[in-house]
Amino acid sequence: MRKGILFFLCTMILLTFTSGDVLGQVKTFVIGNEENPWRQWGSFDLVDDQSRPGWIQPIKTSRDVNILHDLYTQGRLFALEEPTESEYKPGDGRIWSPNAPFVENKQMAALLADGKQDTISFNYFNRPGKSNYGVSIYIDLGAPYPVDEISFYPLCREKLPLKVQQEMGSESLARHEDCYMKGYELWAHDGGPGNRDEWGRPEYHLLDNVPTNTERVVVNQNFPPQHIRYIKLRCLSQMPFEIDQIEVRGEGYLRQATFTSDIIDLGDIANFGRISWTAEEEPGSQVRIYTRNGRDKTTKIYYMINDIGELEPLAEDTDEKNRRKWARLPDEAKGPVVDDTENWTMWSSPYDSSGQPFIALGPRQFFQIKVVMESEMAVTRALVDSVCVEYSQPTMARSLWGEIEPRTNVDLGQKYLFRYKVTPVIGQNDIGFDSIQIRTPIEASVETVKVGGQVIPSEQYTASGEKNLLTVRLLNRKIVTDQDVLELDFNCAILAFGTVFEGMAFASWKEHLLGQRVEVRRMEDLSVRGSVESLGRVLGGVETLPNPFTPNGDGKNDTVLLSFRLFQMIGTAPIRVEIYDLSGNRVKKLLSQTVSTDYYELTWDGRDEHGKLVSPGIYLYRILLEGDAEKFVKTGTVAVVY
Repeated sequence: MRKGILFFLCTMILLTFTSGDVLGQVKTFVIGNEENPWRQWGSFDLVDDQSRPGWIQPIKTSRDVNILHDLYTQGRLFALEEPTESEYKPGDGRIWSPNAPFVENKQMAALLADGKQDTISFNYFNRPGKSNYGVSIYIDLGAPYPVDEISFYPLCREKLPLKVQQEMGSESLARHEDCYMKGYELWAHDGGPGNRDEWGRPEYHLLDNVPTNTERVVVNQNFPPQHIRYIKLRCLSQMPFEIDQIEVRGEGYLRQATFTSDIIDLGDIANFGRISWTAEEEPGSQVRIYTRNGRDKTTKIYYMINDIGELEPLAEDTDEKNRRKWARLPDEAKGPVVDDTENWTMWSSPYDSSGQPFIALGPRQFFQIKVVMESEMAVTRALVDSVCVEYSQPTMARSLWGEIEPRTNVDLGQKYLFRYKVTPVIGQNDIGFDSIQIRTPIEASVETVKVGGQVIPSEQYTASGEKNLLTVRLLNRKIVTDQDVLELDFNCAILAFGTVFEGMAFASWKEHLLGQRVEVRRMEDLSVRGSVESLGRVLGGVETLPNPFTPNGDGKNDTVLLSFRLFQMIGTAPIRVEIYDLSGNRVKKLLSQTVSTDYYELTWDGRDEHGKLVSPGIYLYRILLEGDAEKFVKTGTVAVVY
């Protein structure tokens, strides 16, 4: 399987182009389907790409396959709880016994899973005069497999060819046949994160208890079919025993299969659009897609310990080169291996659905995709045909660094004058930008725009504030140098204790290019924190304008605007906004729905539930927000006059 960096060539085989000129277009990077085979773009872990051409799915095992022997023939079954071979990697199988010495443990994989019909068996526990009660053999299949049968047996005529039986002789064979396990328990664990002890070790559940066993060839099917990763065979007899082979069988799809792409190199930094995929999820199965992106070709840092005892990072240009160099070091010179979190993001959370924005902090040249297919049932599977990532080049800048002020001690719901600063780093191939969009908690209004420290006259830009979006576009001017620092002063309020003002820059003259995210050098640079006094505040900022109002149909002050703000909510909650007369009778229901943190405006035209104008007088409004543990209420008066 091909490893390393994939340098992306812009060929029609791998790209789908939308309209646009040659130097500015949205492209689509595709992995999968029959045109772009998965195997060319990454590594498989328990993935089948043969059953349905162009698609990937979990491997399916059948009852004619001994899973343990299959791992052995693939070179993926290792002895010892902590294998010493450098070839061992997570996902490989293991077999060991804490009751056997090191040398005998090292023989277990070859003796118990080689499938050979010969005269050699694992006979360390054939120890006359020593009790074997409680002796255990552990198996790690490396992944949860569908299992419905576990078998084990000594050397016996049922399993040996006639020629081998004749070589052994009937007397010798009889001694081996009688050396079967006279009582046993079978335990299992599915490999999931649950049911583990404080050290993370599996806490097994019992499959079967056979205190007295009379079968020399044990074929145990006394448990429901299930996904199993870990198996424990525990002896319940003091008698000597030996085992020739252990067999593990089942029918169905593995619980999980993973495709991980190699590092994909787009040739230069790019802005990302949406990620989408084509998949099928049978009942009980799901597909989860993850991504990460970075600035270079190495996702890890391999350290060596130099001659003066200091940690020194290896400086090869790929992870594989660094890994090989690190592996050749003497043990005393091997330092830790850590994720390169300075240049690479961690793997994203799984995307909720196809078509979501690709998660990236800014333009990046390198990225990876991970596809996980899972199923809780062995009879169903998830399949994936392809994964597509939108991106565009050239970019507006190498990077756009953002800052906002003030960042601390801001009262929730109170309007402040914020300054939003964008410092560009523009390279030779970048095109600059002339527009910016900023996500805001409520509608914002612009006071001043500066470029390079110079105030831009209001007739030389446009500014529009929508409910949660502020857009500013320069007219007949572009930001194309590092000195063109953009500063926006705008009025806005925050509704949550920690609010991030995300920004996106655009080049209006390149309408087919994707926008570029405003990045931060420090996590807090675009985050505004509320004041300590605002903690715990949920419902506030209630206003009624005009008050009094005159619903007499003359077009002046015919309605009252009731506005309020909801702060710091996690999720949603039901709310009711109602008008009452002074006798406590409900006159009008203005709102009854589920809401979240936001700014709300409601109007009342002075009419009751039947559409009739109410009499002049004082009326009460009541806002009731029902939280999980507490109710929040605001009341006030509004006057109706004619």
